[in-house]
Amino acid sequence: MAGRVKWVTDIEKSVLINNFEKRGWIQVTENEDWNFYWMSVQTIRNVFSVETGYRLSDDQIVNHFPNHYELTRKDLMVKNIKRYRKELE
Repeated sequence: MAGRVKWVTDIEKSVLINNFEKRGWIQVTENEDWNFYWMSVQTIRNVFSVETGYRLSDDQIVNHFPNHYELTRKDLMVKNIKRYRKELE
């Protein structure tokens, strides 16, 4: 991400906003071009639903991604690793 980061959030947490501002990042709205979007889980589900077909560009990142719990929960991570190993055989 060359230049200054343009960010947007749907969560009004002062700790987030203060940290973004201290870094010199520029706040924009979700309708403008952005590089970083701090989204709630519900927003991430809405934005990346099958109906919208939205995809991130190369210079965009978000704090969540769809089905992130598949990796962050140990039981589901093990299930997915086992499935992946089976596919490799």
